Amino acid sequence: MLTIVGVLFYQNTVSLQDAITLQRESQEVISSADETMALTFVSFIAAENFIDIGNSSYLGPIDRARPRIRQNIERLKALTLKNGEQTEQVSRLDQISKQFFEEAAGRIDLRKSMGINFPVEKRSWRDGQLLIEQAQDAGSRIKKIEVEEQQKRDLDSDAGFARTVWVLIVSSLAGIVSLGLANLTVLSEIKKRRAAQDDLLELNEVLEHNVEDRTAELKKANEKLLEVGLERESILFSEKEARRDAEIANRLRDEFMATVSHELRTPLNSILGWARLMRGGTLDAGQSAKALATIIKNSETQNRLIEDLMDVARVISGKLKLEQTDLDLNEVVAEAIETVRPAADAKHVQIEFFRTNVRVGVTGDHNRLVQVFTNLLGNGLKFSPDGSAIYVSLSADDGSAITRIRDEGKGISEEFLPMVFERFRQDVASSSSNGGLGLGLAIVRNLVEMHGGTVRAESEGEDKGSTFTVILPTIHSEAQRVEI
Repeated sequence: MLTIVGVLFYQNTVSLQDAITLQRESQEVISSADETMALTFVSFIAAENFIDIGNSSYLGPIDRARPRIRQNIERLKALTLKNGEQTEQVSRLDQISKQFFEEAAGRIDLRKSMGINFPVEKRSWRDGQLLIEQAQDAGSRIKKIEVEEQQKRDLDSDAGFARTVWVLIVSSLAGIVSLGLANLTVLSEIKKRRAAQDDLLELNEVLEHNVEDRTAELKKANEKLLEVGLERESILFSEKEARRDAEIANRLRDEFMATVSHELRTPLNSILGWARLMRGGTLDAGQSAKALATIIKNSETQNRLIEDLMDVARVISGKLKLEQTDLDLNEVVAEAIETVRPAADAKHVQIEFFRTNVRVGVTGDHNRLVQVFTNLLGNGLKFSPDGSAIYVSLSADDGSAITRIRDEGKGISEEFLPMVFERFRQDVASSSSNGGLGLGLAIVRNLVEMHGGTVRAESEGEDKGSTFTVILPTIHSEAQRVEI
C-alpha cells in the first residue's frame, strides 16, 4: 500500500509539472495573439492617419509593430504545432498580416509620392479595415481554441486528482480493517491457549505492544497523507484564483484598449473635422471662431489624456521623480481651487474652502501636490450637478495634515467603492456619460503615497455625494507653524 501511495504521488507530481508547463504555454499563446491583434490595429490607425494627414511621425508605430508581429506569429507557429485548427488560424493570421503590410506600404508610398494632391476620396481605406477585422477574428479564434484546450486539461487534472484521493482513502481503510482483523485473531488465540501456555502470554503481550505501535505509526502516516491532500487542494485553488485573475486582467486590458482608442479618437475626429472645414474656406467669422475654440478645447482634452497615460507609465516604471521643497498646504490647496474655478463657474458650482489660521508645513513636490488636489476637485466637479457646492477643509492634527473634499454629486456605489483608486477602473453607472480613462484617482493615490501619505474615499451611496480625504505628514518643526 505504501508503494502504491508513493507511485501515485510521483505520478501526480509529474502531472502537476506538465500542467504548469502547459499553463505557461497557454498564457504565452494568448499573450502573443492579444499583442498581435493590438499591434495590427495600431498599425492600421497609424497608416490611416498618415494617409489622411501626411505626417511622417505616424509611420513610427508601423515600423515598430511589423517585426514584433512577425516574432509573435513565429512563436505561435511553434506553440500550436500539435493543434491543427490553431495551426490553420495562425497561418491565416500570417497571410492576413503580410497582405495588410503590403497594401499599407503601397498606399503609404502613393501618399508620399502624391503629397497634398492625394485625392480625398481615396483616403478611406475600407480594404484595410476588412483585413484588420479578419486578423482580429483569427486572433480571437486562436485564443478561444487555447482557452477550450486549457479548460479540458483542467477538467482532466481534477478528475485524476479525485481518483487519486479515492485510491488513498480506500487503501487507508483497507489497512485499518486488515490490522483490526489481525488484532482480533491474535486475541482469540491468546484466550484459547492462555491456560496451557503461560510463557506464550508474555510473548503475546509483546506482540500487542508492537501492533499498537504500528497502528499509531499508520495513523500518523494517514494524517500526513490527509495534510498533503489538503495542501494539494490549496495549490489547485491558488492556481484557479491565479487563472481567474489573469482572465480578469485580460478583460480589463481589452476594455482599456477600447476605451483609449475611443477617448483619443473622439477629440481627434472633432479637431480634424473643424480643421478641414476651416481649410475649405467656407466658414464665416463666427463659425471660424467656434471652430478654433473647439479645436483648442479638444486638443487640451487629448493632451490631458496623454499626460495621464504618461504619469501612470512613469509610476509603473519607477521614473516619476519628486522635487521636494517645504510648502504651505493652504497655498497648495488654494492654487488647485483657482485652477478648477473657471470650470466650476461654468456649472454654477460654488467651492467653499475652510482653511486653517496657521501655516500647515509639508515637504513635497509643489506641482504634483497641486495635481493631486486638482484631480480630486475636478473629479468632484465632473459628477456634481449644476448649482451645487463643493466643500474643502484643511486641518492639522498630531503630525498630519488632513484635507477633505466633499461634493453633493452622484456619489459612489457600494460595489465600486473598494476599486475607486485602481487603474483603468470606472463605475459602469457613470463612465459612459462622463468619459475618461479611469486614471485620475489612481494617479492621486500614487502621488499621495510617494509623499508618505494616504488617501481614502467615502460615500453613503449613489446620489448622496462623496468625500475624499488626503492625509500627509507635516513638518515637525514648530518654526513652521506661524500665524497667517
